Amino acid sequence: MSCNEKVAFVLHPDLDLVIRNAKAVKPGKEIREELILKMFEWLPPFKHMDCDSLSLDGEHSVPGAFYIVPFLPEMETVKKDDIVKKIDQGLGLAKSQGCTVAAMAGFTSIMIQGLEKDLAKKHDIRITSGNTLTSAIVIHSVEEIAEKCAVDFQDATVAIIGASGDIGSGCFLYFAERAGKMILTARGLAPLNEFVNKYRGFFDCEIEVTDDNRYAADRADIIILATSSYTTIFDLQDFRPRKIVCDASVPPNVQADPAALRDDIFVYHGGIAVLPFHLNHGLNIGLAKGNHLHGCQTEGLLNALHPDLPCSIGRGNITARRISKFLRLMEKYPSLGVAFSIGNKEYTPEEIEAYAQRWRKG
Repeated sequence: MSCNEKVAFVLHPDLDLVIRNAKAVKPGKEIREELILKMFEWLPPFKHMDCDSLSLDGEHSVPGAFYIVPFLPEMETVKKDDIVKKIDQGLGLAKSQGCTVAAMAGFTSIMIQGLEKDLAKKHDIRITSGNTLTSAIVIHSVEEIAEKCAVDFQDATVAIIGASGDIGSGCFLYFAERAGKMILTARGLAPLNEFVNKYRGFFDCEIEVTDDNRYAADRADIIILATSSYTTIFDLQDFRPRKIVCDASVPPNVQADPAALRDDIFVYHGGIAVLPFHLNHGLNIGLAKGNHLHGCQTEGLLNALHPDLPCSIGRGNITARRISKFLRLMEKYPSLGVAFSIGNKEYTPEEIEAYAQRWRKG
């Protein structure tokens, strides 16, 4: 059964992936980064492909389409207004082709923060950053792997790198009720302290705020990275043994070679959903499998399947209650899972169990 909804998956390219793909197509040919940046500056938004009958239960379905807004976070010489104009054009294109929901991926949502309501009204389209479902997927995955490793949250320290953002703050509000200690980091400590002090009296756990990412990572058992940085800030060798590292940043904050992982650190890209179908969209967007999709885009699919579901927009609007609502919705769809992957590698159940056994043995 289909409904009168259609979801637009709106995303931008990733420079590393673009260069990697270009080298694969033209091996041995010099790829000039400045030429790629200029090319994306010139290109207008365009539809990449349609995808029909997206369903999570085999009964209710919606169509969708992928739209590319050609800009890169590395385009430092391009004014933000010009990028916003491109996103505006992309939303207009999506609406003209029947889309009712726009799931903004990566920096497309960051670039229009504060403008979502105006753009939604202008194009008569519901806009979501997908940050609430992404937070729910991160939380679900952390709880799942922690349970396998027999980690007791009441005795554990959870560090959130980038705690002032929506995903980081949402994870803080959830885990502060469960963890023994929270260590939160951000580039701007004043806003983070102000946010934390609003809730400090509601939680029994110890809460520490710092701008030292390395300090936080060294002292935590579980590390969640949720920054808006478009460069890596950790190498896999930076972590001490027996850490669970959930890198929910896009692009990733942890430089990790899937072919050379450590057996005493479990690191994975968080916030990625496993769907009951393959999209086959032909895009390399840093996902290990064709049935994987970033949480921000998956929330758009849920918004189309459930038109009464609130969209994630603006900053500071993610609450523990909203996250719990999405966690319950995930339970409604047993076919909607969470991915444990790093780069192009998906961990097998046997590999995860091997990590868990090492943890349990201490």
